[in-house]
Amino acid sequence: MLGKLFRKKEAEPELYEKSLFLFSILDELESVMNVFCEAFGVDASSGVGNTLELNNGDIKINLLVISENLDDEAKAFVKDQRDRVRSHFMQIETAHTGVRTNLFYHLGTAKTMVNIHYSFLADDIPAKRAMVEDLFIRLLPPLTGVLLVMDQTDAVFCAGEDGSRKLILSETGESDFDIYLPKLGPDLSEIYDDIPAENLERRNRSREVLKKYGIHIPPLYPFIESEAEAVIRTPEEIAKRAFALMAVALYSECMVGDGLSPEEAWDFIRARTEDFGANDPDAGFFSPKEWEYLHDPDSTELQRINGTWQYENLYVMEWALGLVDTLDFPDHYCDVPLTVRLLKKCSCVEDILAISKPRSAAELLDACDLIFCLDWACVDARLYQFAAPAGMDGGVVQERHKSLNWLIGYGDSNPWDEVTTDT
Repeated sequence: MLGKLFRKKEAEPELYEKSLFLFSILDELESVMNVFCEAFGVDASSGVGNTLELNNGDIKINLLVISENLDDEAKAFVKDQRDRVRSHFMQIETAHTGVRTNLFYHLGTAKTMVNIHYSFLADDIPAKRAMVEDLFIRLLPPLTGVLLVMDQTDAVFCAGEDGSRKLILSETGESDFDIYLPKLGPDLSEIYDDIPAENLERRNRSREVLKKYGIHIPPLYPFIESEAEAVIRTPEEIAKRAFALMAVALYSECMVGDGLSPEEAWDFIRARTEDFGANDPDAGFFSPKEWEYLHDPDSTELQRINGTWQYENLYVMEWALGLVDTLDFPDHYCDVPLTVRLLKKCSCVEDILAISKPRSAAELLDACDLIFCLDWACVDARLYQFAAPAGMDGGVVQERHKSLNWLIGYGDSNPWDEVTTDT
C-alpha cells in the first residue's frame, strides 16, 4: 500500500500591526493629501482619494484620511473622535495643567483625522515602530497636527523645532513641556490685511505676554480700538473715579472687615467726601449705583463684598494716573494699603492731579488689549470648569478689564455703571 506524502505547510511569518491617529487643523482633504503625497513621492494628480498605501520592504502603511469637508457624516465622525481624545486626556492628573489645557484647545481645532495602520515582520520591533512614528512626527508641522500613540501608556506627541518628537502629554501626566502653545493658525498679518499696523503691533505685544505665561487665545480673536477710535478719559475724570472707588472700598471694608453698621461706615468716610466736594450725587464722583449703595442701610453682604473689590479698580486708576509704576500680572490681589496710602494726603482732585503723570493713550490701549485677551482665557476656562490659566485670579482680571474699558471709552464712553467686559 502506497503511503501518502504530506508536506507540512510553512507557517505564515508573524506580523506586528498597530495604528496611530493623527489630528490636523487643516479642513481640506486635498490639502492634507498633498502633504502626504509630496512627502512620500506620490503623484497627487493620480487621484488617490482619501486613502494611501505605502510600502518599504516589509513595512506596509495604510492611511485613511477623514476631513470634515467630505460630508456631514465625516464631520460628525471627526468631532466625535477628537472629543473622545480631549475628554480622555483632560481627566489625567498632571502637574502640567497648562499643557493639558492647551492640548485640549489644540485638539478642539482639529478638522481632519488620519488613521495610520501599519504592519511589518515581527523582528526589531522597537526600531521599526520608532521609524514609522518618527516618519509621521516629521509631517506634523505642515499639518499643524498632533499624533496620538496608543500603547500601554497612551500619549500625544508633536514635532519640536528640529523636527524631533516631543511629548505633549502622556496618560501618566508626563510632558516634555513646561509651556505648550501650539501654532493654531496663520500669523495675524496674513489674516488681517486691512487692520492698521498699530493694532497688529499691539496684539503681537499682547501675544508675547501670553506666550510667556503659556496662555491660549483664538488666533482670530478681535482687536480693540485704535488710538484714533478711542475716547480716553481726562485726568480729572480719572482722579474723580479714583476717589469714588477708594471711598466705596473703604466704606465696604468698614462693614465687611470691621463689622460696622452702614451708618458708622458712612461716618468713617464722610469727612473725606466733604473735603473732595463729593457729598452731592451730581458732583461727578459717584455713579448712581454707588451713591445708592452708600446710602442704603439695608445693603446685602454680597454688595458689601463686591464693594471691597473696588480696590482692584482703584489700583488701575492709580496706574493710569502714573501713581503706580507697573500694572503687573493679575495672579494676585493688589496691595490694598498702598492704594489707600497713595491718595491719603490728597484732599481734593487738584491734589491728585498735582502728583499725577497720566499714561499715554498707547499705554492704556496696550494694557486694555492684554486684559481683553486674558479675560477671554479666564472666562473660557471657567466655562470648561478649568482652573484659570497661569494662576490668574479671574476676579482681579474682570475688575481690571472693566476699569481699562472705562479708561479707553469702550462702548461709546459708557458711564461707570454701564461699562461691560465683553469677551
